[in-house]
Amino acid sequence: MKKSVLVVLAAVFAVAMLGMTASAVTTEETITGMLVEAGCAAMGGTNPSAEHVACMVKCARGGDPIGILTDDGLYKITGNWASENTDKLAEWMAKQVHATGETSKAGEELLLAVSTIELVR
Repeated sequence: MKKSVLVVLAAVFAVAMLGMTASAVTTEETITGMLVEAGCAAMGGTNPSAEHVACMVKCARGGDPIGILTDDGLYKITGNWASENTDKLAEWMAKQVHATGETSKAGEELLLAVSTIELVR
């Protein structure tokens, strides 16, 4: 009986620790940067050519991963926001945006679960 109680307590503790770790990793914040197709971000840099922008627009409409290129690096957009707003993303490709959402890190990759994006005016 004591052994069963200890096992249950250990499991509860482990689940609680996982929850604390996950909440410490994500943060709600607003980032500012250039909207890019994630795979093309390195090739186009901060000043992509017209051909490169056209390619990123085509990729965005095709459902390729989208990101926001900032001074800190590339934040890949996660969640449903990108797939539900492909036309808006294609229209705003290579433009400066403010994006708000939950940021996290997976290995060396920066992630952003977007709640809102707007053009920088």
